[in-house]
Amino acid sequence: MNGPITQLDSTLKRLHQRWEQTQSVWNDPVSRAFEQDYLIPLEQQVLVTQREMERLAQVIAQARRRVK
Repeated sequence: MNGPITQLDSTLKRLHQRWEQTQSVWNDPVSRAFEQDYLIPLEQQVLVTQREMERLAQVIAQARRRVK
């Protein structure tokens, strides 16, 4: 489960880097609305998903320990 969590984290970091690059050429009210309407909610959802995946990984690990 750690692999997908790490992959999600690195993908989010790449998105941030590319958005910063994009803002150097696209910085107007529409770009700010895009960030508010899409990027910020996406980032929040990714962070929630990561936390839930970590919790799921803990539950799976606990279940495996009980089965052995």
